[in-house]
Amino acid sequence: MFVVVSLSQEFHSHSVLELLHNLPDLTWSPGFPAHFKGKSEDQFRSALLPFIPYQSTMQKTRLLGAAPEAFSWLDAKPHCLKVRDQDLCGACWAFSSVGAFSDNRCFHGKDAARVTYSEQFMVSCDMGSSGCGGTHYLSAPQKFLKKTGVPTEECVSYKSGPTNITGKCPSKCDDGSAIKLVKSVTFEDVCSNEESIKVALTQGSVQTGFAVYTDFGYYMKGIYQHKYGRQEGGHAVTFVGYGQENGVKYWVVRNSWGETWGENGYFRILRGVNECGIEDACYLSTV
Repeated sequence: MFVVVSLSQEFHSHSVLELLHNLPDLTWSPGFPAHFKGKSEDQFRSALLPFIPYQSTMQKTRLLGAAPEAFSWLDAKPHCLKVRDQDLCGACWAFSSVGAFSDNRCFHGKDAARVTYSEQFMVSCDMGSSGCGGTHYLSAPQKFLKKTGVPTEECVSYKSGPTNITGKCPSKCDDGSAIKLVKSVTFEDVCSNEESIKVALTQGSVQTGFAVYTDFGYYMKGIYQHKYGRQEGGHAVTFVGYGQENGVKYWVVRNSWGETWGENGYFRILRGVNECGIEDACYLSTV
């Protein structure tokens, strides 16, 4: 008889939670998110990039203009936004880029209603990235959207989540019909400064990435700032707005861990201080 023993312990720890609760001046609420209930450390890390995405070598664009004090697409056009769940596959890079692309096509009337485009097609077909193994540059999926494009989720549905398997690049839709690809026009790195990102957000959702530390795995709500733990990996997400609460400035960010995680699938993070590198490189796609 063979006994299988897991070498990776459960990610959540009561001692870590107690430590977080006892930290002074915490601007966010820690807990045990149901999304990671019973998950091991390895399973938590599988939803991340194994490294922090490198900064793009492309020149940054400094967008100029008057941005309002606060803005969120959750208020402006909530029907255009949708939270997805990448599950165990480290495909955050695809979910954040394709998600922003889907948002922006809806914001600008390119689609009559919000159409979800296929993350799976990008995961399986973008040779400039490593599927469920992540990507080195967040500019890679942006290049794929511009040069190749993606079909709709209805055509190629997401399958890598439960298996953490990248899968082969499909030549047809799930139902056997022909794949029709939709491309972006162009993209630019708008992370030259805080004001540039704010101006960009009045034009659309913006893909970004940041370093994930142990304490982020305990985030429930509030304005996140790193307080405890080691770096667990990198993560790609989507800026959708910004604001201020009790004098604390924040970005509104969509995650890809389902609607039950965080603040209905979103989180807030300190703005203007490059918290966890979230203002290092970020991409606005033109649709």
